[in-house]
Amino acid sequence: MKNFLKVILLTSVIAISALSAKAQDDKAPASCKMYMEEKTVTDITVEDAVKWCELTPPTVICDDGKIYKLETFSITYLQLNPFMSQDFGIGEGGFPIMARRAVAKGKAGDTIILKDATYTDATGTKNTLPVISLKLK
Repeated sequence: MKNFLKVILLTSVIAISALSAKAQDDKAPASCKMYMEEKTVTDITVEDAVKWCELTPPTVICDDGKIYKLETFSITYLQLNPFMSQDFGIGEGGFPIMARRAVAKGKAGDTIILKDATYTDATGTKNTLPVISLKLK
């Protein structure tokens, strides 16, 4: 009987540790960067931003090493000089024309902010990414 209880306890410990390891592998990303033409873009020029905004759907690479295709997201454009914030609503699979025009007129120091960005994982579950902030150089 003691051996049976030891086997049950050992099996439980192994199962719990396997589940916690799986949960750590599936942790949500904390930050994301622009991904275009099969590379991460860190120094974002206005030209890069315009090309990326024209992608359908735009893609990002996050700190978990995975590439995500954005399905829906709310768009804010922060102009640095003179300071102005513009909201462009929800992008569904791409950037609305007015947001693309704002980016095309952008200057160094301006920032594109995407909030509530969603993607669908391999299991078909819709998930949300952290706020994505892209500063133009």
